Amino acid sequence: MLARCLHELTSIRRDAVEAFQYLTRWLSAFMPQVAIGLALSLVAIWMLHPWDELMMERAAEFRKDMPQATLIARWLSYVGDFLGFNVVLFVILRVAGRTLGSQRLARLAVASLLCACMAGAAANLSRTLMGRPRPSTPLPDGLYGPSLHSSMHALPSAHAATAFGGALPAMMVDPRLGAPLTLFAASVGWSRMQLNRHHLTDVLVSLVLALSFSLPLSHWALQRRLPSRKAAPSMPPHELAPSRQSL
Repeated sequence: MLARCLHELTSIRRDAVEAFQYLTRWLSAFMPQVAIGLALSLVAIWMLHPWDELMMERAAEFRKDMPQATLIARWLSYVGDFLGFNVVLFVILRVAGRTLGSQRLARLAVASLLCACMAGAAANLSRTLMGRPRPSTPLPDGLYGPSLHSSMHALPSAHAATAFGGALPAMMVDPRLGAPLTLFAASVGWSRMQLNRHHLTDVLVSLVLALSFSLPLSHWALQRRLPSRKAAPSMPPHELAPSRQSL
């Protein structure tokens, strides 16, 4: 039993290292495209900025008309945090993959958890640098610059980033599995708005961050590991594009 556990931990570590190496190579190869895509997405999202106030007003009205909404939102935020959602999802996918003999599910577990970690880290770094007040903070909306105070960490939402980070790789690998997970991630984003912690644009930026890491990691999860493969070989940029053989 102990030997099996140690073997599985070694396998998880190996997959995590390989997935991270693939992610870094993919981002390096497609950095201009990723940067342009992120820039265009952020500009498009910021154009929705005038809707933030309207959405917060609607959320306040909903809280007043339906007090149970706050309880539901608190539960979703609690269950949808990193430990409550991402770690549990990782364990379920990994165990299911080993039980069913599915290498794809086992690799998806690693891709999902790594994507959540990367998206969450990017969100935490970004919101520390942006310094946007939370809707509950008595300050005019805007970007005030670097801040370590939680009240200035609205943009983006770390809860939404990790939730989408866990769900989107599954959506890209198997929509039947990923659709309910993505719906749950969206409900976590709603809960953050309903609790007056984040704006609509904060959640949308989190979605974009998670998507940027999901693309390469889901492609890695779809690749089949060869029995003799010991380490992820270096890949020329032209080989990083998806191929029919990898699917």
